[in-house]
Amino acid sequence: MVTSNTPPRGVVVVDLDGTICEHRYPAFGEPIAGAKEALQRLKAAGFWIVIHTVRTSASWQAAETYAPEVNSPEAVSAFLQRHQIPYDEIWMHDKPFAVAYIDDRGLRLTGNRSVSNWHEIADALLPWETRPPDLPRWLVWLVKQCTAWGQRLRGGSLWPSLPWKKRGPYYRE
Repeated sequence: MVTSNTPPRGVVVVDLDGTICEHRYPAFGEPIAGAKEALQRLKAAGFWIVIHTVRTSASWQAAETYAPEVNSPEAVSAFLQRHQIPYDEIWMHDKPFAVAYIDDRGLRLTGNRSVSNWHEIADALLPWETRPPDLPRWLVWLVKQCTAWGQRLRGGSLWPSLPWKKRGPYYRE
């Protein structure tokens, strides 16, 4: 969608926490190396820079945890101005149209309807599921045993059932 007021190069949407500054919520973290300079270059090249952050989200107001000193567009603007980080707009609504989205939690989809990297994206989000598809049966059994043992250990049900745990040298009835 192109309108008469669309910047010549397009819109670049940039996340704040973890992308422009370090994650230190509710405080603002220190600026991340290179963010200011890169955004200055994009601005000079004619891009419209939109800061899109959940700090300004209505969900904070709904949860009654809205703190204007960290959640308001004014607070975000003050942080950006204090560090001389260029921007054109702070976006508080749904994701805006853009030519690029810069975010610390983004995953890039490549491909088309025949071939894509969706499996790599799922593997990145589900690391505990990634295993070679053709494991020997004995190895599958061993992994299941170790996983079950780990779950019992984390749940605290493995050690209390052992007799030596109940009758150690400091055991008193």
